Amino acid sequence: KADIAFNPTNIPMVECLPAQINQVFMNIIVNAAQAIDEKGKITITLTHTDQWVCISIRDTGIGISEKDLNRIMEPFYTTKPIGLGTGLGLSISYGIIKTHHGRIDIESTIGEGSAFHIWLPLKQPLQKQI
Repeated sequence: KADIAFNPTNIPMVECLPAQINQVFMNIIVNAAQAIDEKGKITITLTHTDQWVCISIRDTGIGISEKDLNRIMEPFYTTKPIGLGTGLGLSISYGIIKTHHGRIDIESTIGEGSAFHIWLPLKQPLQKQI
């Protein structure tokens, strides 16, 4: 369905819970593949800026309308037909990234595709002991 292009660079290690971050990647990549009608491309790029790593996942899918962009991180909100999506993947992903003190930025153009930029700090802040 999609050709995958992975553009790694010399990126430092990120403190995280790998299983949770893998879940985020899986959710976003599956959504990207589902947004592609016939044959397309998914490009994954890693960049490093100061104390942050950005994982960008870009697709050549149908894109996300502006009205949907404002809601896609809400639990149970889906743009998929009934029975094809629960509306939980992006909500769960957002929660995981927020727990890791990161953020997700989204760009999208109808008919051209979408890009999800996942920003994670290299180091997690120290948790205060109670």
